[in-house]
Amino acid sequence: MKYVLTILLLAVLLYILSFARYNWIKKNKLAAVGAALIGITAVGFSLFVIFFSRYEI
Repeated sequence: MKYVLTILLLAVLLYILSFARYNWIKKNKLAAVGAALIGITAVGFSLFVIFFSRYEI
């Protein structure tokens, strides 16, 4: 189950990073950096909780 959630989270990260790339191409660099940072942080924290918590999923 953990690996299925990981695949879904990585798909969400890919979508957020594509939005960041779109903003970068449209010269909206602040939004691109913000979207990338929020996406990487959210997915990283979620993966940390999934794999290093003491709770069963």
